Amino acid sequence: MAEPYPAFTGLHEVRAGVYAHDLTGPAHERDGVDLNGEILFKSPGFLAWAFAPRPRLGGTVSTNGGTSLAYADLGWTIGLTDRIFADLSIGGAIHDGSLGGSSSDENAYGCRVNFHETLSLGYRVAPAVSVMLSAEHMSNAGLCDKNDGLTNLGIRLGYGF
Repeated sequence: MAEPYPAFTGLHEVRAGVYAHDLTGPAHERDGVDLNGEILFKSPGFLAWAFAPRPRLGGTVSTNGGTSLAYADLGWTIGLTDRIFADLSIGGAIHDGSLGGSSSDENAYGCRVNFHETLSLGYRVAPAVSVMLSAEHMSNAGLCDKNDGLTNLGIRLGYGF
């Protein structure tokens, strides 16, 4: 029997949630809630040598005028028990924040394109549904003059296919 939605055969999981914005930045951008969404794809065979990471596309939108970003990562999910898992990713992000910092309440990110990492601890509520405590970080690793970085912390829900 053919799959009902062949265009989505590579789709593996979708995630969405909320983050507290910029918990550790030196300027501490405006307090607020960020909305996060992420699409995870099945690991392509050519990545088997790297422990089969899943490609991800996502974005975090600030609802209070802070920095928003879009990202592309590779990520790994590691089962700790039958329900508890750790999840991490690394990749790149493009953002709309300040490059040089022109006020005391905005971070200076130095480069328009930066590194992006996530770390989550999750619990499988059901075989296809999970809840995760998640952190995301964006910075340029010192490759540009300014490198304040952005760290968000929050909760996300996942639905696997």
